[in-house]
Amino acid sequence: MKNILLIMLMALFSSTYAADYKILVGGEYGQSESTWKDFTGDLQDNYGLRIGTETKETRIFLSYNYSMVEDFNFANTDYESHIAAMNFEAKTKKHYGFLRAFAGMHLGAIYSTWNLSTYPPLQDEDELDFLFGGQAGVIVDVLENIYLEAGYRISLTTASDSSINAGNIQTFYGAVNLKF
Repeated sequence: MKNILLIMLMALFSSTYAADYKILVGGEYGQSESTWKDFTGDLQDNYGLRIGTETKETRIFLSYNYSMVEDFNFANTDYESHIAAMNFEAKTKKHYGFLRAFAGMHLGAIYSTWNLSTYPPLQDEDELDFLFGGQAGVIVDVLENIYLEAGYRISLTTASDSSINAGNIQTFYGAVNLKF
C-alpha cells in the first residue's frame, strides 16, 4: 500500500510542472452500491477528499474515499472500506461560460475491514485489493476558483469470489472543488 501511494504521489507532483496548472483541493459526498459475487448491498454514504493539479483541459488528483455500513448483512456487524486512488480526467471546453463535462479513469487500492466480533462464530477480517475504473460527470463554475461537480464512478476490484471486498462499486456523488 505504501509503495502504491508513493508512486501515485510521484506521478501527481511530476505533472505540476505544466505551464498553466492550478492546485486542486476538494471534498465529496455520495451514495455507493457495492456488489459481491451473490449479493448487492444497500446504498451507503461515501465521503471523499481530493488533492491534485488541473489545467483547462485536464485534472490529475489523488482521492481518498471512506464508507461504512453498520449492521451489514449479519446483525451487529460493521463493514468499512477505504479507497486511495490516482485519477486522470479530461474536461471539455466551457459551455455558456460556466458548464463543462468530464470523463476519466482511476486506479488505486481498496482496504476493507469487517468487524464480526459481535457475531461469535466468525472473526474480524480485513483485506487489500487493487481497484480501477472510470468516472464521468458535469462541472459547474460558481466563482473563478470554486466549482461544483456531479458525477458517476464505477470501480472494479481484483477481489476473489470469497473476498470481503466488493467486486464492483458504483457511486453517484457531488463535490465542491477549490483551485489555487
